[in-house]
Amino acid sequence: MNSFGKLRLSEILKLIEYIPITGSLPNNGKFAENTTIDSEFYFESIQRNGSFRDIVRFINKELAKEEEQYWKMKNNILLLEAAEQRYTQLREIGCSYPIEYILFDFCLAVLDGDYLDAGLYLAHSFHILGLSKSFNLLLSVIVNEQLAFCKDVRELVILLARSIEPRNAEKYIDIFGSGFRKRYKMYKEEEQELRKKIK
Repeated sequence: MNSFGKLRLSEILKLIEYIPITGSLPNNGKFAENTTIDSEFYFESIQRNGSFRDIVRFINKELAKEEEQYWKMKNNILLLEAAEQRYTQLREIGCSYPIEYILFDFCLAVLDGDYLDAGLYLAHSFHILGLSKSFNLLLSVIVNEQLAFCKDVRELVILLARSIEPRNAEKYIDIFGSGFRKRYKMYKEEEQELRKKIK
């Protein structure tokens, strides 16, 4: 499938429900037996066949758009409206970790191929930030199937990181240590290369 037409991102994310994925918990999604990233299935809601890779590619296309009107839409898909209330509650109990980094750290861990860290950050993103169930499921498959070095998946992770990167990320390099510095450097280098590609 080359295109999903003019579907909204939220509608595209729901297509993940047509992919056979196992897992009883929100963060342990894996492809069912004999299913791969390229296995095609009938997406009844749009009456077309498509694969997990097709869904990833469409999300990439949307995240690559830099028009300002898309930022609010992206944030609404990634986080629930209740997220701001969670932020306030965490600050009130003295949480010193900048919670806006949780999903960003997930992206950096995936790019580094550290699936254990990525899984932990994803679980926190789902429970603390209120990450949407559909997007959480898609990201959990990326982690559990270890797809970090698949070209299309890697592009998705870089674009996601770019869209949610905290404005003051560079200031935290020394605070978070060498591990963060290494991952952040890797991300910035790949993001710059991708930026040239999609211009």
